[in-house]
Amino acid sequence: MTRILKFGLIAALLSWDLPARAENRALLVGVSVYANLPDKNLVGAANDVALMAKTITGLGFAPAQMTLLSEAAGALPTRANILAGLAGLAGLAGQARQGDWVLVYLSGHGAQVPKAGQQGQGGDMDEVFLPRDTQVWHPATQAVEGALRDRELAAALSRIRAKGAHVWAILDTCHSADMLRKPGPPQAWRFIAPEALHIPMQLWAARGFSPTTRNMTSPRVRGVATGRFVGFYSSQKGEGSAEEMLPDPAQPAQVKRFGLFTYKFAMAALEWRGSFKALAERIETGYQDRPFPTPEFVGSLEITPEFGGMGGSSRP
Repeated sequence: MTRILKFGLIAALLSWDLPARAENRALLVGVSVYANLPDKNLVGAANDVALMAKTITGLGFAPAQMTLLSEAAGALPTRANILAGLAGLAGLAGQARQGDWVLVYLSGHGAQVPKAGQQGQGGDMDEVFLPRDTQVWHPATQAVEGALRDRELAAALSRIRAKGAHVWAILDTCHSADMLRKPGPPQAWRFIAPEALHIPMQLWAARGFSPTTRNMTSPRVRGVATGRFVGFYSSQKGEGSAEEMLPDPAQPAQVKRFGLFTYKFAMAALEWRGSFKALAERIETGYQDRPFPTPEFVGSLEITPEFGGMGGSSRP
């Protein structure tokens, strides 16, 4: 018995020093229905979530470690559910650990709104993602109720990185509200103009407004060893994000509406091996015949990640 206990103690001590195996986690959000914004529904966003789930499963993300929010997935992409999904990745229980990869994907409408506390003054605008339950401009609160502001998303991603986990943000949504050009085949554009949200135009006139985009990068937390950040964005300043009728990867003889960027990502990821930069270059190749939108890629692109379904490591 003593010998058994001794071996058990040694095994326990050895396992105590072993780091926990890094895991992959994902929050996939696609908003297709906007009940409070007439005529602004997006068919493709729900299709995007299903396509992304299949794509990242092939990269090594386990379905059990994914949270899917879309009209087709069952759990609706409301503001509360999105924030709960983000909190679940880095909440008090602390799912995210040192070395984990956490993928956050957003598909849907974006817009610009006056920065909180600066109504009627000159100043910057906040870029927002619009969940399913987004309201129009509320004069009393001077806000677009239900919108997810860029600073809120950045803070959530910072909390994840503060635990030493790496974050990969993929955004297929427009951050400006002024892109009206519609080249190419019939398609939908992922932006909401300020008038559609009932935001008073004088708030833009007071600022000398021009469309800009501040990508929702996750800032470094001072004094904390943070994980890496990689951002894949569907468009740059002043550009919209398109969705189009495209061949269904599962049934090529049929066509469905997908976000253009999501679709190009999925096709590029099929045979991706190497760094994030290599994946970005594969995606850019798919845009060579398009004047815009122009994807943007930021962060630690030199990393060759190891998700389990592909080779490499999470080191540059």
